[in-house]
Amino acid sequence: MIETHEFNSRWWGSPVGIVTNPGFFALPADEQRDRLAAFEWVEFRMPLEQSPVDLPSIHAAGFYQVDTQINYRLNLGRLPAPESLASLSVEFADQTPFTVTAGEMKPFEHERFFKLPGITPERVNERYALWSNEHLARHPAASLRVLHQGEVEGWYLGDDSSGVGLNLTLAMLSRKSTISGLLLFLKAYQAFSSRGHRLGWAAFSIQNSPVHNIYASIGARFMRPTGQWLWVA
Repeated sequence: MIETHEFNSRWWGSPVGIVTNPGFFALPADEQRDRLAAFEWVEFRMPLEQSPVDLPSIHAAGFYQVDTQINYRLNLGRLPAPESLASLSVEFADQTPFTVTAGEMKPFEHERFFKLPGITPERVNERYALWSNEHLARHPAASLRVLHQGEVEGWYLGDDSSGVGLNLTLAMLSRKSTISGLLLFLKAYQAFSSRGHRLGWAAFSIQNSPVHNIYASIGARFMRPTGQWLWVA
């Protein structure tokens, strides 16, 4: 019912778990505590509509809500293409291999991990640099970077392994970026579309109003939200 989250454990440097079966919250309190004791912190996610678990049960187990993710779908072939996109270029990782370092990224602002004790923006960036480079090794044909006059403006990492459209997994602006997030998104989507991708899907934090506004402006269809909770030892 709780499994080790291998990636977060590597990043954090101690055991981190994830609740994989909501039946955990129906266990006796002492059994819950015994299972949680193996971890530094534990994450749980579930759809907020037609939830299989009532919120009091989650709270009674010591979990607190840290975020709500808004799921969306996007038609990649029917998006605006402002003239300014022509000044940007794209490099896919399967053609021009690259890596990403924590120092290159613009600091993240809307992250559930900021609810963890002792967390810093630098440590969150380190997590995403580690995650990005593992993702690039697995999905180079669906991951790219956007450049302007030879300088990297940002990255967009996708995953086409589901067989149902392209998972628009993670977008990041460079710390030195001179373009808006909207232009980064549109240039990436234009490039993904050129490789035959038509449907894009993913989720973003409800706390991230700028990204929410971008997706609203380009015709995304919003789906049911997902809640995210943490338990910390």
